[in-house]
Order: sequence, then C-alpha cells, then structure tokens
Amino acid sequence: MQPPEVLFVTQYYRPELIGSAPFSADLAEWLVGCGRQVTVLTGLPHYPASEVFPAYRKGRGMREVFNGVMVERLGAWVPRRRSAAARIMGEAWFLMNGAFALATGRIARHAVVLSLCPSILSVALGAMARLRGGRSIAIVHDIQSGLASGLGMVGNGWLARVMQSCERMVLNRADLVVVLSSEMADELRRIGVTAPVEVVPIWVDTDQVRPMPACHDGKLTVLYSGNLGKKQGLGQVIDMAEALQSRRPDIDVVLRGNGNQAEALRQQIAERGLANTSLAELLPDGSLSEGLAVGDIHLVPQDPDTASFAVPSKVFNIMAAGRPFVATAHPGSLLWRLRHRSGAFICVPPNDAVAFADAVVQLADDPELRADLGERGRQFVERHVAKRKVLGDFVTRLDALCARS
Repeated sequence: MQPPEVLFVTQYYRPELIGSAPFSADLAEWLVGCGRQVTVLTGLPHYPASEVFPAYRKGRGMREVFNGVMVERLGAWVPRRRSAAARIMGEAWFLMNGAFALATGRIARHAVVLSLCPSILSVALGAMARLRGGRSIAIVHDIQSGLASGLGMVGNGWLARVMQSCERMVLNRADLVVVLSSEMADELRRIGVTAPVEVVPIWVDTDQVRPMPACHDGKLTVLYSGNLGKKQGLGQVIDMAEALQSRRPDIDVVLRGNGNQAEALRQQIAERGLANTSLAELLPDGSLSEGLAVGDIHLVPQDPDTASFAVPSKVFNIMAAGRPFVATAHPGSLLWRLRHRSGAFICVPPNDAVAFADAVVQLADDPELRADLGERGRQFVERHVAKRKVLGDFVTRLDALCARS
C-alpha cells in the first residue's frame, strides 16, 4: 500500500544554512528516501538576516524541487528590527498567507501533516491543513513563551500568558507533539499541554560531518559558529576574549555567523580594543566539516534564562567533528547533564568570564585532553544521535501513528 503524502509546514527551509532550516530539510529528504511524497510549505529564505535572499526576491523561487522534495513558498514579511511584536507579526503573516493558499486550493489538505515550531502559528497552520481524520504531528524545537520571557522580550505579564494559552490550545489539537528533551516535555506539561508527547533528540549526519585535521595557519583558534542572536548569550564570549587578550595573545577568538546582534558585537570588539577577536561570515552549504575543523576549541555560550526552552543543536555537530568545546550552563541544566553523559566537553557557570577563559586555556595547553574529548564526542553522537538512527526511529513512530488512523 502506498504511504500517504506528507505536508511539512515550516517557516524555515533550504537554502538557509543555520537554525531550523537544515533540520527541516534533513527530515523532508529522509521521508522522500523512505518512499514518501513530501511537500514543504515554507516562507521565503532570509534567516538569520533581515531581508529575503536576493535569488528569491520579486516573486522568484516560489515553487522548486530540492532533492526530491516539492517546496512551495509563501510571501514573507521580514521585519528589519527584531522584537517580540515584529516576530509575531511575521509569523501571523505566514499563517494568513498559508490559510489563503489552502482556501484557494494552491495547497491541498493532507492526511499527514508535520509542522515545526519555533513558530506556534506554523503548527496552527498545520492543523488547518490536515484532512478530516488525518494526523497532525507538531515538532517543537523551541518553546516560544519560555524563550521570549527568558530573554526579557515579553516580561512575565499578560503577553507571556497569551503566548502560553496559544501554545496550549494549538498543541492540544495535535495527535503527537515531538520535543527535543525531557525538560521540554516537562515544560509543556507545566503550561497545560495534554496531547501525547514524545522525545526525539536533535540529530547529526555522522556520514557528512566527520573529524578533519586542523586547517589553519598554526595559531590556535577558538571558534563560535552559528546565529549571532540574543538567546546565544554572546556577550559572554566578548567578556572571555577580553580576559584572554593580555593573558594569552597567542589565541584567536572567531565569531562566525550572521544575526541581529552582529553589529552590536562588532562595536563591542572595537570599543574594547580586542585585537584577538574577529567576526567572519558563515561558510557555504556543504562545507560544515571544513568549517568546524577551523576551531581547535569551540564555544557554546547560552543565555541561562532560556536553557530549558531550546537545545543548542550545534553541540552535536561539534562532537561529530571530533572537536572539544566549552559550554556555559548551570549545574543540573540540560547541557550540564549532557556533559556528564558524554564526557565530551567542559561546562562553566554562565556569565563568569574568568571561568570561561580558564577552561579555554586549560584546553589550549593540553592537546591530549582536546583529542580525548573530541574522540568521546564522536563516539557519543554515533551511538545516540546519528541521523540514520534518530530519523529511522521517527519514521517508525510516524508509520505506527498513521496506522491507527
């Protein structure tokens, strides 16, 4: 019997290089490889910048095929300045355009609909796109109300409560809610989500991301790579770099990425006279292993107030590349427990520049420890979060859910 076609609703997709897009593409393409027909309903690519990619402006690229996946794009409103209100307006615009596409028949309703949250309104659109008697699976990579409150974007007042009510109402319409960790599951239960919840960890393509020799000029490099956004807590990296500058001028600190904090970081580097610190652009798609090999030591700073609401997916790519890293995390947090499970990195308290710098120096002075942590990380991801294992298990769960319909 031919498996039902799948509609995947996500605001972020290829050719975006970071954030949710690579994972959305992995999942859609894996389903195609398992014999499903998959249509992705998404927005115009822009993340993490504040404008649509040039190749997709003026109505171009609204329908295309990526690796066997049919991609249908909706018009997007991309705010120039980031704020909670602007983000909500952008997500609402995506929801309204999607509802119009369903009403006009441009997008057909499907018996199986996947939808990705960091936008709860994408999950709402997914529920609208489900055929009567079909199945709706919400994949929650960020709990928006918790992130927004933790980052001080909405406070803890009426807007936070409205966001939680929206999350509760929308997620309780799903047949299955998928989260990245048991901590996220506990948080959803706390705000009143009663739908079935299962943990499917973030994954890494261990065939694509592999350990490579260092590819720099011999000077030791400490690397942050990813979104230059608020929830990443990158002020901690600037403070750490300042602590290192006079102490260890032989260490370079590189922040590679794009995002709404890039200009603020550039100003801080200039104001503090950090000759050891530089910003760099993301590398093109397909260069992940090479890009990770640039860093002898990687950095995973995290805003401590958001640690229960989002998982820094970069940690598994770093592990797969066989590189050690230093993370900032409170004792008992998700990252702290992952450190004990894997033995692959060092954790220091958040917002402690001296401890952060001490950990970097410890690794810089001990190449055997760096190699040992890198090997442990590679072994951990191969055992627990390899793409073929995680997505293979997910498809099995999806088939079992659909068989009960």
